[in-house]
This record gives sequence, structure tokens and C-alpha cells, in this order.
Amino acid sequence: MAAEQQARVAVVTGAAGGIGAAIAARLAGQGWRLVLSDRAGAALDQAVQACREAAYAYAEALPADVTREDDVAELVRHAVRRHGRLDGFVAAAGVAGTVRAVEEYPADVFQQVLGVNAVGTFLSLKHALPALRAAGGGSFVALGSTSSIRGRAGLSGYVASKHAVLGLVRTAALEQVGGAVRVNAVLPGPIQTAMIAAINDMAAQAGPGGGVSRAVAAPYGEPGDVADAVAFLLSPAARHMNGSALVLDGGSTLA
Repeated sequence: MAAEQQARVAVVTGAAGGIGAAIAARLAGQGWRLVLSDRAGAALDQAVQACREAAYAYAEALPADVTREDDVAELVRHAVRRHGRLDGFVAAAGVAGTVRAVEEYPADVFQQVLGVNAVGTFLSLKHALPALRAAGGGSFVALGSTSSIRGRAGLSGYVASKHAVLGLVRTAALEQVGGAVRVNAVLPGPIQTAMIAAINDMAAQAGPGGGVSRAVAAPYGEPGDVADAVAFLLSPAARHMNGSALVLDGGSTLA
């Protein structure tokens, strides 16, 4: 019982996706108690089961729509009610949108991508930060992208949303200076996931110049690479990191 009371508690959004599920599994293996969120479905249930199979791990699913403030607020309230505290929050929910030139990009798709990626991160920060402070300190990690620091032809919705994510992280980090809460971002380059496969398929149909073109032909990363970086930022080993944008791309953005 004492070990359970001392276990760190985290919420992970986007936990049914390839990267989110890998993050959840890595944290479960480290003994975190987890509230995993995404759209309801088999993929979220599988992520929970994978975490429960890790030694000493506790995980549960709480489906939520990160574009709805009531849903995000309830994620945080539930974690605190169930476990008494919140030590970490990973905002990994994200969508890619479509691949079109700016003048052809559907406005409703643009708004949807901004809603999930940017508004979802904003709402997560808004409700997680007070709970992290109430626990005496903690770590918030947002999933940005190398698209947070560069452009990509045909991906205006995704690029705009990921620039917004990094801006939110930097703003919130400044607001936490001097306290015990840290806010950081991980910026993965192309990772072997269903999202990247879908972007590449759409880019191939749209013609040259779209998708995940890279300055250097570095190999794609794996979801576990991102999970390792997130686990580090959540850990005491990253205690002096606040407002960081941790690029994880195998050198693909160098030029």
C-alpha cells in the first residue's frame, strides 16, 4: 500500500495512437499510475491492457474529447479524485488533417486540426497546471513536432497547429518560472506511425512538394524513441528543463 501511495500519477491524452500508447507503456513500466484518454474504442482498451501487463502498473481508460473543456477538466479531476494527486500530464492527442495547398485547404479541416492539436493543448495546460502545483510540483509535456519549427508544403493545418503548441509551451513555461512545475515539449521528426503513413499517402496523391519532406534523409524514428524522451522530461533528471523544445529527429531537420 505504501508503494502505491508513493507512485507518481499521470494523465496521457492521445493514448490510443502509436506514440501515445508507447508513452503509456513506458510510464507503466516505470510504475506510474495512469489515466489514459483518447476516443473510446478497441485501441484505447489495448493501450490500457498493455500497461496493466507491466509490473506494478495501474492504468485505466477515460475517453475524452480534448477540444471540449468539460472533458479535459474531468480528466484532471478524475485523476486527483482517484489517486489524490497529479504529478505528470502528457498532451499527446493530435491529428494530421489533409495535404492540400493553402488556397485549397478546407477551412473546416483547418479548424478541426487547430481544435485538437492547439486548443486541446491549451485546455490541457489550463486544467493540469493548477493540479500539478497542488501536488507540490510536476511536469507537463506536450507533443509538438519538427513542424513546430519549420514549414511543410501542403500541411498548413498541421504546421500551424504545431507552431501553436510550441508557443503555448513556451508561454506556460515562463509563467511557471520560480515554481515547482515544468512545461516542456518534445518535437519528433517523422516517426513510424499510422499518422505518418496516412500523410505520405495523401502527399503522393497531391503530387510533389507535400508530406513529410526532410532536409536530410535520416531514418524514421520509432514510437519508443519518443516515449523515452517524454519519460525523461517527466523525471527528476530533467528538473532544470523548463520551456525546452527537445528535437528528436535523427538529424532530419538539419540543413
